[in-house]
Amino acid sequence: MANIDRESYSVLRYGGASQRRACAELGVSFGRSEFLEMRLQRRRGAGSDAMRPSFARHAAHVAAVMAEGGYPVLR
Repeated sequence: MANIDRESYSVLRYGGASQRRACAELGVSFGRSEFLEMRLQRRRGAGSDAMRPSFARHAAHVAAVMAEGGYPVLR
C-alpha cells in the first residue's frame, strides 16, 4: 500500500490537487500526507518546487519548440 500511496499522491499533486485534497482522496492521515509531500519535494532536489514544471533548455529542444510556433505568452 505504501508504494501505491506514494505514486497516487504524486499523480494527484502533479494533477493540481492540493495536499489536503490528495490526502482526502487517498484516505490517508495528514501525518502520512506530510511524509508523502516530503518525498515528492525531495524527488526534484533541494531548492526546487516539485509542482513547478521543468523545461529542457538545450538548443535542439528550443529549435523544436520554435518550429511548432514557440512558447505561448500569457498576458
